[in-house]
Amino acid sequence: MPTAARFIAALIFAFLGYLIAGYVKPLLPEGQPTPYLYPVSTIVPALSAWKVVGRLIGRGWTNAINTGVYGMAVALFFTLLTFAIGEMVKRSMRFQYDGPMDAIVGMFGIVLEYGALLLTPQILGIILIGGAVTGLIAEWAERKWH
Repeated sequence: MPTAARFIAALIFAFLGYLIAGYVKPLLPEGQPTPYLYPVSTIVPALSAWKVVGRLIGRGWTNAINTGVYGMAVALFFTLLTFAIGEMVKRSMRFQYDGPMDAIVGMFGIVLEYGALLLTPQILGIILIGGAVTGLIAEWAERKWH
C-alpha cells in the first residue's frame, strides 16, 4: 500500500543512487559504455526503498537508522546484480563461458569487481550517512502522515 514514508524513501534512494552513479562513472574502465548507468542506478534503489524501507519503517528512531542502512545495502546489491547480469549476458554472447554454471559463477565475480569500485570514502559515506538519514526522514514521514 502506498504511504508517504515509502514515497519519500524511494525519492531519496533514487537521488542517492544517481549521486553514487556520478561518483562511480569516472572510476569505470576506459571505454566502458554507460548508457544504463544512471537509469538503473536510480530505478533499482527506488524500488528497493519502496519494498524494503517502506515495509520496515515505523518501529522507532533507532530501527529507522538501521532500516535505512539495510535498505541501502539491499539497493546496492540488487543494482550491482543488475549490472552483473547485463555484463554476464554480454560476455556469454561472445562465448566467453564454458556453460551456464560458469556464467553464473562469473556473474558473481563481476558483482565483486563492480563492488570494489564502491570502496571509496565518498561513496561509503553516501551509503552509510545517506541510508541513515533516509531512514530517519522516512520514520518522520511515517509518524507525521500515518
